[in-house]
Amino acid sequence: MPICINCGNEAESCLCTKCKETVNIEELCERIAAYRPGLGENALWDSISANLSSPYNFKNIIFAITDSIPSPRKEYRRILGMVGDSTAIAKNSRPWLYEAYDACKKAEGLSEYELNRIKGLVLDALYKDYMFLEADELAADIMGSDNLPKQVYFTVADFYTKTRRYDEADEILSEAEKLFGNDQAAVAEIKKLADDNNKQREKAESGKQEYMPNPKEDRDAIRKKYVDFLATLGIEAEVPAGGSRSSRGPKAIPRDQYPEPIETRDAGFDSFVAFDLETTGRSSKIDSIIEFGAIKVVNGQVVDSGEFVFQEFVKPYKRKLSDEIQNLTGITAEDVKTAREMWEVTPDFLKFVGDSILVGFNCMAFDSRFMVRAGRYSNIIIENKYFDVMRYADQFKEMLGIDSKKISLEELSEKLDIQNPEAHRALADAITTARVFLKLKEMDDGAASSSLDDMLSGFEDF
Repeated sequence: MPICINCGNEAESCLCTKCKETVNIEELCERIAAYRPGLGENALWDSISANLSSPYNFKNIIFAITDSIPSPRKEYRRILGMVGDSTAIAKNSRPWLYEAYDACKKAEGLSEYELNRIKGLVLDALYKDYMFLEADELAADIMGSDNLPKQVYFTVADFYTKTRRYDEADEILSEAEKLFGNDQAAVAEIKKLADDNNKQREKAESGKQEYMPNPKEDRDAIRKKYVDFLATLGIEAEVPAGGSRSSRGPKAIPRDQYPEPIETRDAGFDSFVAFDLETTGRSSKIDSIIEFGAIKVVNGQVVDSGEFVFQEFVKPYKRKLSDEIQNLTGITAEDVKTAREMWEVTPDFLKFVGDSILVGFNCMAFDSRFMVRAGRYSNIIIENKYFDVMRYADQFKEMLGIDSKKISLEELSEKLDIQNPEAHRALADAITTARVFLKLKEMDDGAASSSLDDMLSGFEDF
C-alpha cells in the first residue's frame, strides 16, 4: 500500500487524508523540486526514491499532488518541479511546456516574477527549437521587465550570444553580476557565459566561423532560417576576416566606465534643446534608437524649421521593428532600412545640441538611458544635463485637475490646450515637450508673482 510522502503513514495515494487537508501543497512542491535523492536530506523520500526505476523520478510526484490546484499555479508548480533551478527543460517536454505556458498567460494568479521564470524556460526552448523570430520577440518582452530571476538573465544572454549580439549579452551579464554577485553559483554561471560570449566575439573579429546551428535533421533548412533571421537584425552570417569591427562601428566604451546621466531640476532657463527618441522597445539594455527628433528653443521662442530642427531616422542596431512599434509610431522597416547607423547619427545630434540642456518628457527614466547607449557605442561621453518635464509637471497636477499617478505627454498637452499633430514621432513629441515646458514655466512664474504680491500687500500702508 502506498505511503504518504508528507508523514510516512499508509495512504491510498501520495498524501493521506489528513495531510491532504492540512499540508500546503505549493510549499511541498518547492521542497520536492529542491530535493536531491540519496544525500540524506529526507530519509522518507530517500526510501521512496530508492524503489523507483530512477531516484530522480521522485519529482514526478508533483504532477499527482497538484491536481487540486487551479491554473495557472498548477502548471507553474509542475514546470518548476521538472526543472528545479535549471534554465532549460528536457527536449521531449518542450511541446508540453508551450501548452502549459499558454495556460499561464491566459489565467491570472502568477506574479510578474513567476511568469518571467516560465518565459525564460520558453525562450530557451524556442531558440533550441530554431524558432528564432519567436524567441527574439519573447526576449524583448522579458527584458522590458525589471523583475527577473537569475536564470532568465542567463538564458537571454546565451540567446544573444548565439545570435551574434555580443555587446548586448555583455550588458545583460554585467547587470546579472550586479544583482547576484553574492550568489557563488550565479557568479560561476555568469563567468561561463561571459567566456563563451568573448570566444564568439573573438571569432567574429578574426574572421573565423561563429556559432551556427548544427541539427541532426534538416540542417541546411535550419541554417538558412538562422541566417535569414540574422539578416533581419542587420547581421551578416559570414563575417570576412578583418571586417567585423568596421561593421560594428567604433569601439564601445565599457558600460561600467560610462557616467550616469546628469539631471537638473532648476527650471530657470529659457534656452535649451527639447528632444525625443523613438526606439524598438522599452529596454535600453537591448533595444535600439530608430529616430532622433529635437528642436532648439532660444530665449523662450520655438522655431520649428531650418537650423533649429534636427530629425533623422536611425538603422536599428541588431534589432528589428515589431508590428507594435510600427503601428504605434508609423515608422516602417523600410524607413530605417537605409538609415545611418546609431554611431553615425549620434555625433551629428550632439553637435546640434552643443552645450545646451536637454529637455525631454520622462527622459530620466527612458531617453537619457538610450542616450547613454548611443554615447557608449559612438565612443562619446555625453556631458549635457537633462531636465525632465514629466517630473516638473508633478507640482501642477492639482492646478490642472490631473488625478493620474503618472502624467503622459498626451494628457498634459491636452490640459494645456497644446496640439500634437503627430504623437509618437520624435520631432513632433520634442516640439510638444518644448511648448508644454514653456507653458508650465509661465504658470510657475505667475504663481510666484502672485505669491510675492500677497506678501507685499500687507505693507501697502507703510
